[in-house]
Amino acid sequence: LLAQEAGLKVRGHPGFVPHDVVPEPDSSTGLVQVSLQGTPHQVMGTVQGSTPVLRQISGATFKQPAPLSGPVLIYRTKASDTSALATLTGLLSKAGGQLLSYHSSSTVAGEQWSVLGLSAPLSNLSELKPHVTEVFQLHL
Repeated sequence: LLAQEAGLKVRGHPGFVPHDVVPEPDSSTGLVQVSLQGTPHQVMGTVQGSTPVLRQISGATFKQPAPLSGPVLIYRTKASDTSALATLTGLLSKAGGQLLSYHSSSTVAGEQWSVLGLSAPLSNLSELKPHVTEVFQLHL
């Protein structure tokens, strides 16, 4: 329902739980197929309290669910390359921003996803792009 209100097209999936069924607090219900900048990713999440949380992106699982509120930066990188986080903290420092939360996923095909909660959105991601496979910035 929240996705539809935000203008996103929502299609049912065999594992999708209708909105009138209340999932268990720690369950991973709510499978949704989304397309971010033309690249399809299968995303699984749920709601904890009133905050949507991300549990999985395209098979990569987050050990601790990643909250999706406020300015959020999501990127995918080679698991062996730690330069993206260092570059990002430098960008935040230059912009006077803060890293509020950091969640990384399991490794799938040598890559891993990171979800970062920021104090404010970054206006320029050009310095980060050479260090990542994909990057998305959202304000939820």
